[in-house]
Amino acid sequence: MSKKKVSIVDVAHAAGVSYQTISRVINNSSSVREETRRRVLDAIETLDYHPSLSAQTLKTQRTRMIGVIASQTQYAGPLLTLAAIEKMARDHGLFVSLATVDEAHLSRNDFAQIEQSFIQLGVEAMVIVAPTENMLTLAAQPDSRVPRVLITAPEGIQSLDSRGFDEEKIKFVCTDQSQVSSDIASRLKHAGIRHVYYINGPEQWRDAYTRRSACERACKLHGLSVDIIDADDWVSSKSYEHLSRLIKEVGSDHLKNCTIWTANDLLGMGAYRAVQEAGLDIPKDVSIVGYDDMPGTESLMPAMTTVNPQYEKVGSVAMRLVLDMLSYKPVINNEAYEMQPEPIVSREFSYMYLVEPQLVIRESTRQER
Repeated sequence: MSKKKVSIVDVAHAAGVSYQTISRVINNSSSVREETRRRVLDAIETLDYHPSLSAQTLKTQRTRMIGVIASQTQYAGPLLTLAAIEKMARDHGLFVSLATVDEAHLSRNDFAQIEQSFIQLGVEAMVIVAPTENMLTLAAQPDSRVPRVLITAPEGIQSLDSRGFDEEKIKFVCTDQSQVSSDIASRLKHAGIRHVYYINGPEQWRDAYTRRSACERACKLHGLSVDIIDADDWVSSKSYEHLSRLIKEVGSDHLKNCTIWTANDLLGMGAYRAVQEAGLDIPKDVSIVGYDDMPGTESLMPAMTTVNPQYEKVGSVAMRLVLDMLSYKPVINNEAYEMQPEPIVSREFSYMYLVEPQLVIRESTRQER
C-alpha cells in the first residue's frame, strides 16, 4: 500500500495551528511569532512535508524561477560563477533555468527567443553573463520586461546611460581591473622591471580589452613601457607561438629584465614554455604574471603569480541584487537568516557594482627591492 501524501492540514494538526499559519511560515511571513515558526518547521521536518510549488505559485503569483543565460564554456572561472548563482538561488528557495549560447554567433532573434521562453516559463528575473559586446548589446535593452542583472566587464558601461534604461530593473556586476593592475605594475617597478610584454586575449571578449586597457593605464601610471602581443585566443599554444616568434626575431637577451603579463593563466603557461625553451630563468631573467588563478598554477615551476578574479563572489553578488530586486527574504533549510555584508564590493554608479579581484603573489615574479 502506498504511503499517504502528507497535506498542509496534517502539518497544521501536528503543529497545533491553522493551515493559514503553515502557509505564512512557508512564505516567510514576518507576522508569525518565532516560537510558532519553530514549531511549524519542526512539524514540517518530522512529517517530511513538501509543499506544492504549483499551489504556491497560484496563491502568491510568484514562480520563484530565475532565468540564467551564459555562454557555452569549458573554462573554470565562468563555471564557478554559474555554480555560485545556482547555490545562492537554491539556498533562498529559488530555482534556476539555464540557457547556454554561442556568444560569438548569437543573433538578436536567438536572444529574443530565449527571453520569450523564459517569460513564458514565468521567470521573475534574469542573470545574464555577457562576455562579448554583442551579448551586452542584446541583454541591456531599455524596454526589458523582466528585471535582470548583467555580469560583464566594466569598460564602456557608462556609455549605456544614453539608452535610458530603468536602473531599478537592470544592474551590472563587474570585476574591477584598475586597482589590481596598478598593484601589479607598482610591484614590477619596485622589483626593477622597466618593460612589459602584454599577451592579449581575443578582443571580441570584453574581459580581454578591459584587462589590456587596465594594464596599459597601470604601466603608464608607474612609468613602465609596454608592448602588446595579440594572441587573439585564450589558449596556451597561441602565446607560446607568438612569444617564440618574438624571441627568434629579437633574441632571448632582449627579454631579460622584462615581464610577460598575460590576459589569462593559459596564455601564461604558453609563455612559461617559450621562455624556458629559450634558456631564460623565471623569475631571475623574466617575470611572468597570469590571470584567473586556475587550479594548477600554484604547482608550476616556479608557481605562477596571478590574479584571482573572485568568480564565485561575482555570482553571489549578482544573486544578492536579484533577491533585492524581487524582495525575497533569504532562506536556508527553511530558516530565515540575514545576508552578510560584502566587504570587497564597491558601487561605482547606482546600477553598477564592482568586485575587487585579489593579486596572488607567487614565485614567477621577482621580489621587490
